[in-house]
Amino acid sequence: MKKLEKLFSPKSIAIVGASPKREKLGNILVRNILGGGWKGKLYFVNPKYSRKRSEYYANLGELKRPVDLALVAIPAPMVNDILQEGALSKPKIENFVVISAGFSETGEKGKKIEDDLKMIAKKHQLNILGPNCLGFINTSENLNATFTDARVEKGKIAVVSQSGALEVALLDWAEEHKAGFSKAISIGNKSILGENEILSYLSKDKATGAVALYLEDIKDGAAFISATFGSGCQKPIAVIKAGKSKAGQKAIASHTGSLAQDENIVQAVFEKFGIIQAGSVEEFQDIISYLEYNKIPQKKEIIIVTNAGGLGVLAADFLGSSAGLRLLDIPEKTKKMLENILPVGASSGNPIDILGDAPPERYRAVIGILAKNFKHFPLLVLLTPQNQTNPLAVAKILGYYRKMFPSLSASFVGGTKIKKALEELEKKKIPNFESPERALAAIRGTFSQKNCRRDIFSSVARKKIHLKMKTNRILEKVKLEKRNLLFWNETRDIFREYKVALIEAQTAKQAKKVDFRKIKFPCVLKTDEPGIAHRWDKKAVALNIRNRKELETAWKKIKKATKATNFLVQPMAKPGLEMIIGMKRDRDFGPVIVAGWGGTFTEIFKDSVIFVPPLTAYGIRKKIERLEIYPVLKGYRGEKGYNIGEITEIVLALQRIAAENPDISQIDINPAILYNNGRHYQTLDAKIYL
Repeated sequence: MKKLEKLFSPKSIAIVGASPKREKLGNILVRNILGGGWKGKLYFVNPKYSRKRSEYYANLGELKRPVDLALVAIPAPMVNDILQEGALSKPKIENFVVISAGFSETGEKGKKIEDDLKMIAKKHQLNILGPNCLGFINTSENLNATFTDARVEKGKIAVVSQSGALEVALLDWAEEHKAGFSKAISIGNKSILGENEILSYLSKDKATGAVALYLEDIKDGAAFISATFGSGCQKPIAVIKAGKSKAGQKAIASHTGSLAQDENIVQAVFEKFGIIQAGSVEEFQDIISYLEYNKIPQKKEIIIVTNAGGLGVLAADFLGSSAGLRLLDIPEKTKKMLENILPVGASSGNPIDILGDAPPERYRAVIGILAKNFKHFPLLVLLTPQNQTNPLAVAKILGYYRKMFPSLSASFVGGTKIKKALEELEKKKIPNFESPERALAAIRGTFSQKNCRRDIFSSVARKKIHLKMKTNRILEKVKLEKRNLLFWNETRDIFREYKVALIEAQTAKQAKKVDFRKIKFPCVLKTDEPGIAHRWDKKAVALNIRNRKELETAWKKIKKATKATNFLVQPMAKPGLEMIIGMKRDRDFGPVIVAGWGGTFTEIFKDSVIFVPPLTAYGIRKKIERLEIYPVLKGYRGEKGYNIGEITEIVLALQRIAAENPDISQIDINPAILYNNGRHYQTLDAKIYL
């Protein structure tokens, strides 16, 4: 981990581009630093004013004294000279925040400047935040090293954003809602310091209890997971990830120059390692509010108390239509206790409806009963400002119970009548959400962190990899022949070593070379060419061949259409349930495995799940249960179920192949036929790519 303490907690700062003119960016930086109450030493660097004003220096080399951090706010073409200057200064300046824009986000010319910046940083071992960034705020040091004058209170959430504009919006929102941040860090183009280095730093930062990230891409997938190790699962990480569509990816390229990523894999990685995902800025803000004041729920059963039956119904609808949380089934003993204090017409079930005429005392009595036995369950209190309701008094009651419930949230819905109550909730550190749905979405999102297993790679890394000698020889031969797709027999031999069944087949270059004594009609004829990966598209497959004459005819037809010289004859398989299973070595996250409904309609229905190694049989089974086709796998309307364990075996085998053979980039099995009559599965087609 790069040592970033001096960057984010400097005792001395040089502002390159400082200016006495109020409208200049350098002047804004000076005002924000001085106005925030930071107590360190500040130096102004600008050759334009060095002869006119004694407090200005012409360059960094003139300082001749220790500088922990240089803030750079000058035109992009001049930035690299400043970096060189600081690196060669006596004493050396190691930490820079480059606020200037005009780098890779602007095109080839800017990219060249940024590439040179990277070379300088690598040569001189410099820490550089940015370029094209807002800067950062460290509330523990009263340091606002940005060009926004937001007044942010101290808190436990660190916000890290690839977009400076979004960070400005979050800071403004936090100021209005009196939400606190420990740090607010803009990473911009992240040429040197990106999310991984910042996460590593924050994992050791005592002022930070949770991290909220806005990302447009992930610089290094393996390093991203590794960067979360330091905090284990003690510090929740919430992410809002942009670029889920082609339009979004195009916008990203012009914003920070980032490359598009496979978003399905990114989402699977987040889920695997318990990273909280936000689907919108609104949800991101809600999750930040929740994490600032509450602990991660330890129970997935939630209790809801409401004075508005309609809100209770909406909340129940939300829980009924989404996975993750569910309503707690209130025990009969507790129901009777509630019924003793509730009026006729109220509901002691869940949601607990205490009716629209509920005075504050009714809220107090109900929550008091719940606090005795259910304080470890998340509690959501709903309120609308009806005539008999006193929102401020109810807010004070919730403040009294704040410390008893680790997860206590409110949804006071209204306007002017609840304004003072909302101020009281903020004061008592109880997050309020504008609707029950938003509250429940935030709680559900944070609950996913309970399954956090970010240290899982550490145990896997200690496992010894056993190379298969035969597989190794096959792959070396393929590389020597400069092929990227294996022949059928090579794939079959590798699969055998990993105990994956591949249907028996004959390979031949001519029809007359086929051993017809071993052929069972009807059969299938396919090409076995490294240059023909998608046989259906190239019309390189013939099905239901009933005799020798039909085989020879099909052979000639396919050969004429494809110019193929290598062919494959295999028996027609019995009908069954077709599955697709494959492995892909992702550019950013390494090997991932996909499984789902296979066959002809794979691309249409897209019913699949992604597995991120390391995997266990139990974890694979739980993911398979999410498939739309799972009811069929399990057994539907009197039909027998299929052996899901066979899918698990194949997925685990592909995991091993990927781990032990880094030269293999992709494996496609489509289809693997499952049977529900006791027969073993059959793999009808498989391809291995280097």
